[in-house]
Amino acid sequence: MDKLWEFLQEDNGGHSSCRLILHMIALSAIIDWQHAVWTVGRWTPNYEIVVILLSTMGLKVMQKKFEQNG
Repeated sequence: MDKLWEFLQEDNGGHSSCRLILHMIALSAIIDWQHAVWTVGRWTPNYEIVVILLSTMGLKVMQKKFEQNG
């Protein structure tokens, strides 16, 4: 459990809610993908899932950039 808390910490030692949200969205997309593959036999990603995942990843990249400059 300690490794999980270390994984969610930023370089400055604070906990990252953005990192937690990103991983929760990615996990949700993976669960949706696996559910579709096992029940229907194929997965067609929804536009909304892809946009949410990519925008959250982009926000994380931007946050990291501003943290390093600030």
